[in-house]
Amino acid sequence: MTHVVSDELDLFLAHLGRADEVEALNLVRNLLGKGVPGEEVLTDLVIPALRVVGERWATGEWTVAREHAASHVTGRVVHLVADATPRPRSQTRIVVCCAQGDWHGLASRILAALLRLRGIDTTVLPPGTGAGELARVVPDSGAGSVVLSCTVSTALPGARAMVEVARRVGVPVLVGGPGFGPKGRWAGVVGANGWAPDAERAAEMLTGPGWPTVTTPAPRLRHLSDPADDGVGLLRTPLVAAGMSALAPIEGEHSDTTMRDGLTSAVDTLAVSLFLDDDALFVDFTRWFAGVLGHRRVPSEALAAAYRAFATRLTHVPGASATLTAAGAVL
Repeated sequence: MTHVVSDELDLFLAHLGRADEVEALNLVRNLLGKGVPGEEVLTDLVIPALRVVGERWATGEWTVAREHAASHVTGRVVHLVADATPRPRSQTRIVVCCAQGDWHGLASRILAALLRLRGIDTTVLPPGTGAGELARVVPDSGAGSVVLSCTVSTALPGARAMVEVARRVGVPVLVGGPGFGPKGRWAGVVGANGWAPDAERAAEMLTGPGWPTVTTPAPRLRHLSDPADDGVGLLRTPLVAAGMSALAPIEGEHSDTTMRDGLTSAVDTLAVSLFLDDDALFVDFTRWFAGVLGHRRVPSEALAAAYRAFATRLTHVPGASATLTAAGAVL
């Protein structure tokens, strides 16, 4: 990180905290005007700022509304940097999109802007694009690859669906983002042709000699002989209600929106953990969510009680009890 950019990080965060779009854009225009490369603005200012924004929400320092406002302003900054970059005249053309079910479009827009700055022609699809739409877009776009961003692991089944449709028409898929787990742990499970830890590595892979020009259909999943994950997902509403009811005897701020939203995410994460046949996803989520609740003075016993309520209602779902037990052990 250069001093020119690092010296502006605190001021940029202050603008984000006030949702001051005008000043945030002016700051970035000034950096670009001084000759700071757009890539540096994204990697050394925007991305570090977003990490801080996420941390401030997780610790309760910022509300959800404040975090969303900061993300909106940051999105405008990314557009500014992207618009200042001439469209590459390259033969490498890719489609960039979020995984189906992942609405964090900012991550895919940042990735697309970074790839464009590295000379790769990109077409960005909006959040909410599903596998069916991707199947229609890819052949018409002339893209040689699809780059799929996944910020939250609950969207991994959607990522799998999108990988399947792209590979079915012979287009290889590169994936990235924290949703695929540490070091891309679940990239192979969803059938991706490759995983990149960051935009720099993604650009190297897409333009390197080892990246395929065509691919075969995605391999079949090696597990899920029955739709166990649907057995959890279809019960989301009654499971969340049961979890909230289990908290009634426990002191703490257990009735707030964070708890209810967190239990909804817990149900979704449990479903995906069964989809992946990997307890680690749900265990990692549990550690993270327990930390979020701790900052809000909600005891870990509250989450443990909710998990017991889940288990009572999921005796018919293979693997659910063992996964809930493994996660409960870290509370």
